[in-house]
Amino acid sequence: MNIPDPTQPTPTQPTPASGLPPAPWVLIDRTTATQAATVLNRLEQWLAGAGEPDAVEACARACSLEEDDAISVAAWLEALAARLDRRIEEADSWS
Repeated sequence: MNIPDPTQPTPTQPTPASGLPPAPWVLIDRTTATQAATVLNRLEQWLAGAGEPDAVEACARACSLEEDDAISVAAWLEALAARLDRRIEEADSWS
């Protein structure tokens, strides 16, 4: 049986350019990144206590595949939003 080597790119995976990590790169504009960070922040605030309790718990279970509660999901949403904000700031410093 021929088992593929996971360290080698498959025909559907492009070989990364020299110096870049083997991860997907997505190019988005500033408006999209800013709006995504805003949505993540608002969802985080809603999960952290601004929403109706049953809806909040149902949303947290759906977002985490039933692995975390609303407070935990809110924390990782906050971290994602902060990461997006940092990336926007980094991009601004390149221009």
